[in-house]
This record gives sequence, C-alpha cells and structure tokens, in this order.
Amino acid sequence: MIQTISSEFVKFMYILSSILRLNSPLRVLILVMDIAIVVLIVYYFYRLIKQTRAEQIVKGVLILLLLLVMSNLFDMVILKFLLTNIMTYGVLLIIVVFQPELRNAFEKIGRNSKLSNVFDMEDNMVLRHSISEIIKAVEIMSLKKIGLLIVIERETKVSEVLKDGINLSAKVSSELLQNIFMPRTPLHDGAVIIDKTQILAAKCILPLASENTVEKRLGTRHRAAVGITEISDALVIVVSEETGIISIAENGKLKRNLNGEQLKDLLLKKIDRPRSLRSLKNMKKD
Repeated sequence: MIQTISSEFVKFMYILSSILRLNSPLRVLILVMDIAIVVLIVYYFYRLIKQTRAEQIVKGVLILLLLLVMSNLFDMVILKFLLTNIMTYGVLLIIVVFQPELRNAFEKIGRNSKLSNVFDMEDNMVLRHSISEIIKAVEIMSLKKIGLLIVIERETKVSEVLKDGINLSAKVSSELLQNIFMPRTPLHDGAVIIDKTQILAAKCILPLASENTVEKRLGTRHRAAVGITEISDALVIVVSEETGIISIAENGKLKRNLNGEQLKDLLLKKIDRPRSLRSLKNMKKD
C-alpha cells in the first residue's frame, strides 16, 4: 500500500515537473518568480474587493470551483454538468452585475501609476478658500441640525450622478451651500457635487451602500455617502439631520463625530495638493 502511494507520488511529481518544464536551475528560479507574481496579483485583487459586494461573489465562485474539482474527482456527472454551465455563463453575469466595482478597481490601478497633478500656487489658495467655505457651512448646518450631503470629487469623476442633478457651475461659498440645504427649498434633497473649487450640481441622487456596510441606525443620507465612495475616490461630508453629527466617507468607510477643525485637517490632507507647494517646502528644508 505504502509502495503504491509512493510510486504514484513519484509519478505525479514527474508529470508536474514535465508540465512546468523544470529541466534546469534557471527554470526553477523562473517558476519561483512566476508564483511570487501570481501571489502578489491575488493579494492586490483581494485588497481591491475587500469589504465590497464583490468579496461575497468571489467567495461564492471559489466554493463553486471547489465543488467542480470534487465533481471531476468523483465523476459526479449531473453536478459537473450543472457547475460547468453555471461557470460558463456566470462570468458574463458577474461582469454585468459588478461593472461599477470592476471599473473602480481598474481606476484605482490607474491612479496608483499616475504622477501627482501639477497645480500652481494660486490654485492652492483657491482650494484652501473653498475648503474654508465648506467647513463654515458644515459647522453652521451641524449647529442647526440641518441635513447636509456634499460630494467632493478627486481623480475619479462622478459623471453618471451629475446627469440627474441640477447644474450650477458656481463658486464654492458657505452662503450658497447653506441656502441649497435649507429645508423646503427646491434643491435641498440629494447631494451637492463639488470639484474642489466649484459647485458643479445640486439635487444629485447617489447610489446607496448595502445595509450590511452601514450601521442600521444610520439613515439614507449616510448610506448614500458610503455608496458613492465604493465606486469612486470621492470624499463625502455628511451632517445628520437628527443629531447634527459631522461625518466623512471615503473608500466605503464612514468616520463620524468630527468637529470643524478635524474635518478641515482631513480635507487638506486628503485632497491633492499642488506639486509646486511640495517642491517649495522641500527647498525650504534643503
């Protein structure tokens, strides 16, 4: 029995080495590099889909693959037939259903390979002024317990959301933001989209995150904030209508109980800063 197992193992290793073409030390080194690259790709892919809807579907696919291997090993004809067809057409279904997640994943890869955008010093001053105006409006709305939802675009544009909103193309100002979100005004429902220094649109409808992603005690406004950050790199500011609590959403996660200073520091840190400013700081250090 032991000899049979041993001979089968040797036979298997011989076939495996033949398939992998391990006929020289160089081929062994290439195989190690091959495995390392594949592991890195799998790890990076897992990080992209972690805590998203796609994570659950990947787990389901892995279970189906395991069942398919079992059906081949034990010659389960019916199960093999069903799983083969499911896997064939399931790939197309996954591409259609999870198109936003796939697009977001490729955009993240693209963003990581880009160099920082070049802005001049004047742009930086305008950006800081816009952030100050946003903070001023958020603090006032928080004090009055008036709901607020502001999406700040970064590299990934949210064009699909803008289509259904009311175009404004206005300079960012605290007074305008307060007027937009004042209850019973025509534009107060939905979100305001800001492109760093300009209010692009108001009354925009955002995609909602799943109930499992956001705490059940939080409402639609918070689910919408998390939802848009799952498919883009936007920063979303939320003020709760019930409690006045200030929150910020990024990459599908919500950070709550912020004050104005904390929010301002986060925005200055998260929004792209001009390369010219960074270069000036480096020159001062030198």
